[in-house]
Amino acid sequence: MAKLDLLPGETLIGSGQMSLYLKQGLSKKPFQGHVFVTNQRACFKISMARQLEMDLPVKEIQGFQVSHMLFITKVTICARNGDTYSLTGFPAKKLQSWLEKAGVKRL
Repeated sequence: MAKLDLLPGETLIGSGQMSLYLKQGLSKKPFQGHVFVTNQRACFKISMARQLEMDLPVKEIQGFQVSHMLFITKVTICARNGDTYSLTGFPAKKLQSWLEKAGVKRL
C-alpha cells in the first residue's frame, strides 16, 4: 500500500485504495491510487506517480458532496478555490466519516 509522509503533529485518520477522476481532454477519466485523510489534510496519490495529485489542507476544503453513478458511490471534495476532486471506490462510505472526523462538513 502507498505511504504518506506525515507532517509534524499530523495523525492519519484513514486511507484506502480509490479512483480519482481527472480531466483528460473533454472528459474525466479515473486514475487508481490511494486517498489519505489526516487531522490536517486530505491527499490522493496516483499509484504510478511519486507526487501527490491532491494535497488539500482541511482549512482549504469547503466541504464534500455525495452522489451515485449507477451503483457506485461518488464522493466529491470541494476546495474553497472552486476545484473539485471526485473519488470512487470501496471505501467511499468510510471516506465520508474520515472527512467528518477531520472537521470537513457535508454540503
